[in-house]
Amino acid sequence: MPRSLYQYETSPRKIEPEYEPVRKKATNKKRNISIQKRTVKTKYQLQREKKKVERKNHAKQILIVLSLFGMLLAVSYREIHIMEMFNNKKDMENQLALIEKENGQVEKDIRSQESKLDWNTIKQKATNELGMREATKINVELKRADNVEKEEKLIKEDDTSLLEKIVEKLIK
Repeated sequence: MPRSLYQYETSPRKIEPEYEPVRKKATNKKRNISIQKRTVKTKYQLQREKKKVERKNHAKQILIVLSLFGMLLAVSYREIHIMEMFNNKKDMENQLALIEKENGQVEKDIRSQESKLDWNTIKQKATNELGMREATKINVELKRADNVEKEEKLIKEDDTSLLEKIVEKLIK
């Protein structure tokens, strides 16, 4: 029997101000069943959401690991490239040192050979061993008509005004 709002004689609230009516257990069972149905449904949903969150976290972790791996790979590649360039520089410096050493030796040999040179001995060897002789000078006389005259043109700077140029052209 449901409790009505109407109360006889004195109100229980007046007697006991903190009075709360006791509810029937049957209605609580219905509520509990509906709450349980909801919780079963929400538990399933919570499990699905948990799995989604775990997947997202797992994906984030994988991305972080891959990005760290990529960064380490990029840094190591850069270091390897720098080391190769450093080794190339060292090789070039060694080659330069060898070339400079050879140049120094060649210059020393050239100076020693130049100090040994004597033009008189060279002339004697050329005439005796190679059969060469000193060139004789032959004078050739050309006619005056065969001479070519050079024409020299001097380039003047134009500091003259327009009026002066016109006067010069009229005079010529």
